[in-house]
Amino acid sequence: MRAIIAWHFDPETGSPYWLRRAQTLGFDPRRDVRGFADLARFPPVADEWRTVPAADLIPRGARGPFAVWETGGTTGPPRRIVDARERYRGVLRISRILDLHGFPGAHRGPRDEHVPDPAAGDWLHVGPSGPHLVGTSVARLARLRGSLCHTVDLDPRWVKRLYRAGRLDEVRRYTAHVIEQALAILRTQPVTVVTTTPPLLQALCEHPEAYERLRARVKGIIWFGTSLSDEALRLLEEELLPGVTVVGWYGNTLMGIACQRPRRPGDPHRCVFVPPSPGAVVRLVDPRDPSREVGYGEEGQVRLSVLTRELFLPWHLERDRAIRVPPSLPDPWDGLARVAPLGGSGPEVEGVY
Repeated sequence: MRAIIAWHFDPETGSPYWLRRAQTLGFDPRRDVRGFADLARFPPVADEWRTVPAADLIPRGARGPFAVWETGGTTGPPRRIVDARERYRGVLRISRILDLHGFPGAHRGPRDEHVPDPAAGDWLHVGPSGPHLVGTSVARLARLRGSLCHTVDLDPRWVKRLYRAGRLDEVRRYTAHVIEQALAILRTQPVTVVTTTPPLLQALCEHPEAYERLRARVKGIIWFGTSLSDEALRLLEEELLPGVTVVGWYGNTLMGIACQRPRRPGDPHRCVFVPPSPGAVVRLVDPRDPSREVGYGEEGQVRLSVLTRELFLPWHLERDRAIRVPPSLPDPWDGLARVAPLGGSGPEVEGVY
């Protein structure tokens, strides 16, 4: 961690944002930050990334090309980050985890990602694309596993605006529009994997023809974006789509993607996410005292730190809660279970994403 701090606050390698921000901290990060607990000395900065020029976040010592990604905008204008290679490394990690799940296809590595394998079948992503990290991650993941990726775009910001305004008829019409596009692909393309949100997956299962096509051909489902209870997951796995490998993702643009680890005998939870550590460090803390980490089996608020050469975020309190799960080899990191909106800070809008 100290090497990351030194990198971001060195005039030769740090970003214009952090070199400028260092003048207002009241301490010298390179001298005074000695351990993880010292990150609490930094003020919250993620909200500043709603308006700061994205180019100011690029470390001078980092190699590009850089891309700009945005958060979903649930709590206000979107925050922006820059990224060159870290998110792609995360996709490589996820592909290997999918192999552990026995997910359709197989990890082939970057060298072969541009050569589709017809036997692998195609992927269908029904969800955000554009400035949102998940769409690009899914497309990369499909290529790494030998598949073409079809996309039906979803604008989560528009859906959330409709929900807040109580325009539920428009939400239903928009959802139907998305499902119609997905069905057109399911009718004509050899789709074996679908990636989408739980509400959209439910809408697909409630559509007779779409459900029939899912049952007939799809072998893998990746869900993300909104919470899913253990009972809803059991219903999906055992009754709606038996025989389909179902894997969950939790994450966002700041964190990256925490993939569900394979289920182990004796697991008290159907789905346990493992954060993309060590680059993203997730701790579950007491919402009333964010300096106190909760114990194993206890529920806490998600507190995120990002520590890579491309991005430094000292700490950020997410709007989510989860149960802390002990590490399980080969991962030395705590797991997260039963992730859900934190609540208690105003109305929560999940909608279809």
